[in-house]
Amino acid sequence: MNRWKKWLTTMVAGFTLCVAPVAAVSAASAAQILLYGAASMALARQQLMKMDDQNQKQMLASTQAKTGVLDNEAYSRRVETIQRNLVATGLVKRNYDVYVNPSKELNAFETVGGVISINRGMVDALNDDELAFTLSHEMQHGEKRHAVNGVLKSIGIATLVDVALGGNANVLDILLGSVAVNYIDNEVVTMDQEKQADETGFNILKNTEYNVGGAASSMQYVYEQYGDLWQEGFKRVISPNNHPQMSSRIQKLAGRMSQWSGNHVQVGGNTVYVNAQPVVTPAAMGSYSSRRRAFLVAGNLARSFHDVYGEAPKDNKVLTETINKKDPSWNISTQGDELYLNGQYIMTGTAGDSVTRIASNLQRAVDSKSAMLSKGDIQQKDKEWTQKYGYKATKENQVKKDKDA
Repeated sequence: MNRWKKWLTTMVAGFTLCVAPVAAVSAASAAQILLYGAASMALARQQLMKMDDQNQKQMLASTQAKTGVLDNEAYSRRVETIQRNLVATGLVKRNYDVYVNPSKELNAFETVGGVISINRGMVDALNDDELAFTLSHEMQHGEKRHAVNGVLKSIGIATLVDVALGGNANVLDILLGSVAVNYIDNEVVTMDQEKQADETGFNILKNTEYNVGGAASSMQYVYEQYGDLWQEGFKRVISPNNHPQMSSRIQKLAGRMSQWSGNHVQVGGNTVYVNAQPVVTPAAMGSYSSRRRAFLVAGNLARSFHDVYGEAPKDNKVLTETINKKDPSWNISTQGDELYLNGQYIMTGTAGDSVTRIASNLQRAVDSKSAMLSKGDIQQKDKEWTQKYGYKATKENQVKKDKDA
């Protein structure tokens, strides 16, 4: 009998001898099969953790063989620079191999071995602030070992029991390696894991020089391309949801940005608010929708307010006391079409934006009493925006235009 089969047998015997005679252990009862399953899962987890820690080169080679690698130095340098900046926070504990694959879809993933691959389509679509959040999110899957749990979920107990009872010493490692590579096609991370990666990924982003608005704006872009990625009714039974609704993720990330600003800066719909005063509803620009730009403008404003007030301990209370205990000083300036607050770049106006008017609105807002819109107010404004400009409304309008054409 090979070593790992002996290990399983010993573990199973340890359980069964407590409740059954030794002679009965040889019979593969339903209870014993379940115990074999538990032992098999434990051994699989042990082996996967070892692969996750020690087999990075092998997993990188296998994953790259499956996805392909984009042969472009500029893409590699861009991703490597962002990776270095995230690691410099000291909040990333593991080492990751990051590469760009040639797919033009919007996707990125982390798999066993600390391998992170970002699709070319994602790199092309997002700016550095947004890409930094994407990468920090994937790193958090690795920090929390989500890929290990996903692979175990993919295999299932029944398969592992078959392997255990078959007693083939080499099958387990082959099985685990195969599923780990195929795992990137089988989205089995749970909603809780995605929420956790969003939350802890944002915590890394806010400790860098990147625009914290890039978290919500990156999700906003994905939403504009694919919608909520959420099944309702019977479709949910056939294809269960494993990711939170995109709109929910956007709201939560926007809320974290607001809290980081001391709850002085918020986005409702596609309008940026400061101290509950509307400051700017950015015009769309190229691939940047008005709402996507709003998150980026708000992120820059959030940094200015964070420097003055710090981060609020709760998401429903605006900070009124400054870090230095003195009255805040606000210096609003413009350089051509660019707007600055206390030397912090805020935005560049485009066609449809009046930087002069925006600067006036911002002056009025910073001079007003510290305040914030309620969560209900923000949700209502988001709802109104979704009904008029959201993914579903946009698709319906496009269908109508096609019919009228």
